[in-house]
Amino acid sequence: MERTEQVPVWQLSEEELTTELLVVERMLCRGYARMLEVVGEVDRRGVAVGKGFRSTAVMLVRALRVSHKEARARVTQATTALPVMRAALAAGDLNREHAAEIASVLTHAPDTVTFDDLADTETTLVTLARQAPPFTVRKTAQRIRTYWDFDGVDPGKREHDLARPRREFRCTRTRDGRMRYSGELDAEMADLTEQLFTVLAKPAPVDPFGNPDPRTRSQRQGDAIAAILDLAARAPEVPVKAGERVVATVTIPLADLQRRAGTVTPDGHTPMTVSQLRRLCCDAKVLPAVLNGAGEVLDLGRAVRTATPAQRRALAVRDKGCTAPWCTKGPKWTTPHHIEFWANLQGGPGGRTDITNLASICEADHRIAHHEGWTIRLRNGTVEWLPPAWLDPQRRPLHNTTHHPPHAQAA
Repeated sequence: MERTEQVPVWQLSEEELTTELLVVERMLCRGYARMLEVVGEVDRRGVAVGKGFRSTAVMLVRALRVSHKEARARVTQATTALPVMRAALAAGDLNREHAAEIASVLTHAPDTVTFDDLADTETTLVTLARQAPPFTVRKTAQRIRTYWDFDGVDPGKREHDLARPRREFRCTRTRDGRMRYSGELDAEMADLTEQLFTVLAKPAPVDPFGNPDPRTRSQRQGDAIAAILDLAARAPEVPVKAGERVVATVTIPLADLQRRAGTVTPDGHTPMTVSQLRRLCCDAKVLPAVLNGAGEVLDLGRAVRTATPAQRRALAVRDKGCTAPWCTKGPKWTTPHHIEFWANLQGGPGGRTDITNLASICEADHRIAHHEGWTIRLRNGTVEWLPPAWLDPQRRPLHNTTHHPPHAQAA
């Protein structure tokens, strides 16, 4: 329910504060929808020209003190036929950044795209925008552009490009032995490189003194290339796609095990909580090592196998990548997550390693699933994420739509 009076934020409880955060955001979205209505009518009537301006965008720059880029974007969003997007914006279901991404892809569609395809794409992106950030909408829009471009290419040229992809690498050595290089990759290798950078070139965690990773983006990507080359030089063969993760030996003092304490120690590293252990156990062999008070091993359990390569392939087909509603990562960067937790310290292994009890999740969203109050379930063959009650009191299920091509192409 929206507030009818302004209450000082310092008087709000945490629950009221989070509610107010969502309410105010919806108000901003609706306000922007109204702005687009006004801009559209101003442009339709030619008000700007009547007042001596060259265009509606120029009038917005002068009247609203916005940049030329922002003014042009508003005019585009207001004058392009985007009924589904504007209706969702007016309802407060998506924000101005979502609107900008959706308008950008639809206004630059090739001439070969039909009106029905554009309508389907708009509906697809609006549905995604209701549950994902603008970045995810942009990534999905890029994939849609790829589908459109691929569909519009002459089949003969397409086959030639696939048979002889354009890949170039140019390098020179400097006097001190370093190498400078530049080059070009085809679309497939560009996607692969980008995926590798997502994992290998991300900033390192802060050091013990709280200092962030000092490397620039280009430096991190350079280190990623070095890591790839080093792996290629050392690997006897290419690692299998569905390989298993490392074995984890979980060390639990006997006294803690007897009172079912919530702290364990994996492989002699720093202690972790039960929720952390459950996340790690989703895709690892676990050897529970029970110690007595003197630190002597009383029992070393047998390893419990996780998802098989066949199950991983089946998950890749069913889920097509990370199942988090906002995620664009493909199957290669995901691990099987037990919907019903495999690790149950209160009574031994819990959820079965069955395809109906597994969901594909990337490393980052795996943490969210375990530590931020989300619930995951499988319904009618689709993995659904239920948000925590503070984010959505009704806990309406969400599912990932970023891995699917536009409706027309899928049909």
